[in-house]
Amino acid sequence: MCNGLNTQSFISLFAAGIMFLLPSFSSFANDSNGKDVEFAVFSLNDEIPSLSKSKARMLYKGRTKKLNGSIKIVLVDLPTTSILREDFYNMLLGKSISQMNGYWASLSFSGKGTPPEELSSDDIKDIIKWLNRNPNGIAYAPVSEVPENANILITILQGE
Repeated sequence: MCNGLNTQSFISLFAAGIMFLLPSFSSFANDSNGKDVEFAVFSLNDEIPSLSKSKARMLYKGRTKKLNGSIKIVLVDLPTTSILREDFYNMLLGKSISQMNGYWASLSFSGKGTPPEELSSDDIKDIIKWLNRNPNGIAYAPVSEVPENANILITILQGE
């Protein structure tokens, strides 16, 4: 290399530059303050039991619709355009929205399942309205938006 910059120095400088820029590219599951978003899967029904991560995955993949063998669960989903939906599915299932849409399309086509009802907005007020109309309904939202009277079934944090 020229001007006294050898290959090892160049690689060190390049690596340091990448490490400096990397945090600015990691906007996945961050709120406006740059903190990781923690999601809560919750209900307004206190009779719905807590969920393990594997049970939550089964629910959101349509592999089960009942809890404790008798409580028929109804799920709601945020709009396809919601970044919260993208983050939630990435964190819980490791899947993108397009992968989940394909998954649900194949289940629907085969008659083995139907996707959760999709809300028109990701506003917590709309989620609460839907839960009030569906006593065995389960929803998800950032923990910071979940009302105090909600029955939090499981929390999900990036990297868990």
